[in-house]
Amino acid sequence: MAKRNIMNDKNMPDISPTGKLYKYRMLLCISVLIFISALLVRMIKIVLDPSLPRDGALYLLHVEHWIDTGDYYFNFFDRVKLPPPFPLWIIKKMTLAGFNSEIAGRSISMFFGSLVPVVAFLFTFRVCRNIRIAILAALLLVIQPDLVLYSGQPLRENTYLFFNGMLLLMFAEIMIKDSILKWGACGIFLALSAFCRSEALEFLVIIPLFLAALFLFKKIKLKEAVLNAAAFFLFLCLTSVLLWSCTDFETRLIPGSLLRIINKII
Repeated sequence: MAKRNIMNDKNMPDISPTGKLYKYRMLLCISVLIFISALLVRMIKIVLDPSLPRDGALYLLHVEHWIDTGDYYFNFFDRVKLPPPFPLWIIKKMTLAGFNSEIAGRSISMFFGSLVPVVAFLFTFRVCRNIRIAILAALLLVIQPDLVLYSGQPLRENTYLFFNGMLLLMFAEIMIKDSILKWGACGIFLALSAFCRSEALEFLVIIPLFLAALFLFKKIKLKEAVLNAAAFFLFLCLTSVLLWSCTDFETRLIPGSLLRIINKII
């Protein structure tokens, strides 16, 4: 007897053990349990070892200087300046709202760090189609020592890993079923990743090559390739402009001497 294809079942909702709605509820419940487990492990780590690393202390010093002077960078930092990392902007906003800067930094890192195993679970399940393998992959990241260590510190690594993981998840979705909205989501998550760490910019080379390969191997037509590329770069640019504006950041790509001359002329 042939099995029913639940992915193409249009008679929704179907709450049977083989139904699509049941599967989504199960994935949601497992994701919540993974998040809670990861959060508890990271909270226990902070209680047992509340030490603050040098990089974390430096980030908090930058945030405090940013709040006091309106400038993220110190005067001795004279080279070309880029926007502050997105996680530090969140720390700044939480500090202005009344939170302690260290608590804000640890909370943000812990939150996104606890979401990384959830992303790994969804990615593995989408690729392998095996719930047990996906759960084991997530549990491996729940207790991974480096991830647990970074999750309790006011650093940007866990925020970067979350957005980068969401970018890879969108890649997996595109490989299964192409969609212009998924390409737009790739642009959004790439911008968020790049505003956390510049290493994400390597995807600016990987993604166009991947899209070109889909066209060359006749997986998609030329019109679809152009539309997908347009959606990707459009959402990438819009998100980047939004993040740049949110950081209250003046144009720092102009050298300081030239910027002073422009200000005098104006």
